[in-house]
Amino acid sequence: MCPDPATARLLGGCAADALAFSGLGAAAGPDPPVTGVFSGRPLLSVPVSSAGEARAAVVRAREAAGRWSGVPADQRARWARRLRRAMACGADAFLAVLPESSGLGPPDAEAECRNADRVVRSLTAAVRPRRGGAGTAWWSADRPAVVFSRVDDARPLASLLEGVVPALLDGVAVVTEADRRSAVPALAVVAAARRAGLPRHVWQLVVRGPADADPSAVRAVLAEHADGPAPQCCRYGPGSPRHRPGLLVVRHDARVPDAVRGTLRACFARAGRPCSATPAVAVHDSVLPAFLEQLAYTAERFTPVTALPERRQRRAFSACAEAAVGVEVVWHRTVRDGAVPRVPYPLVLLGRATGSPPRTPVGPVASVVPFTAWAEALALARLTGPHLSVYTRAKASWLCPQLTGLAARRVHLNQPTEAGVPPR
Repeated sequence: MCPDPATARLLGGCAADALAFSGLGAAAGPDPPVTGVFSGRPLLSVPVSSAGEARAAVVRAREAAGRWSGVPADQRARWARRLRRAMACGADAFLAVLPESSGLGPPDAEAECRNADRVVRSLTAAVRPRRGGAGTAWWSADRPAVVFSRVDDARPLASLLEGVVPALLDGVAVVTEADRRSAVPALAVVAAARRAGLPRHVWQLVVRGPADADPSAVRAVLAEHADGPAPQCCRYGPGSPRHRPGLLVVRHDARVPDAVRGTLRACFARAGRPCSATPAVAVHDSVLPAFLEQLAYTAERFTPVTALPERRQRRAFSACAEAAVGVEVVWHRTVRDGAVPRVPYPLVLLGRATGSPPRTPVGPVASVVPFTAWAEALALARLTGPHLSVYTRAKASWLCPQLTGLAARRVHLNQPTEAGVPPR
């Protein structure tokens, strides 16, 4: 099928070229059209990759890696700057397509374009040529030939570039796995990269099937045949069985209004979809009543703009409040006639202190659990994911040594954690 006009403009007028640039032109899998989240109109037919096609992509990338690694580092940096300029010129096209392909509301789509620009700018500025000008500083030794990366569907541009640009700047080829929705903007970025001078097959896409399909075969092939994963924020996003939720801790000495604002941003922004979304919120008993009162007040006035793009996500989130067992629904806006809105309203739950993080569906959920002793919060932090935020008046010099050894790699004090690779 021909892409819709906005998608065609994003892809440079020729979808076939964009598919060929990404390595998907020869994919033989089914290519159901990606439909717009808000309009429902067909956007583009994206071929789904099989395990064999994923293996072939790695082989092609390995063959192309030798040519690209021989390009001097300063020339690769110039390529990245050309890519950044090309994406800036196409910003209007990205803003038109991102809401339909990824479900991002207009403010979030604008923020995503700004974040993508920042990623390329900061990574290019961090290039430090090694002796001989043949590489940069991302791999100090044993530089791989091919790595694989993944895309956070709530950050379809920034996460795409975070997983790809450091490797390409270091002369390493990349195979990126994306879902069908994230593949739409990814195709445009790959095409822009090729037009900016990236050689053929150095960067390729593989597309996993529908949301209910098992992606394990494709992922196993990439893990087996590539040299390893690209350094990224999180390998498993919300909705994955292997995802571990982040944690936001509100200590007894926290400023409650600041903690409420941080919870709002961490749990409700972008419909609670980024890998940094923190549905686990541990609150000290002494500030729990004030925290819940202010959070419910703020949630009632929160205006959501980003959708849950898949119908199964919307149904699971809609059923979450009704199916909650052993938890109290602190705030939830009911929808008339049992409708399941594309753009969900926030949900605030209060559970019991169980010693393990709560599991909730993808969506704007703040799942609050109380704690009495600081040791209980630390024990919970050992079971959660790489994102940890602590609200407190305590000095960092006293607190930070207690946080060493936790699973969290991204720790923020008095601010919500942000998804993404820390700036260099």
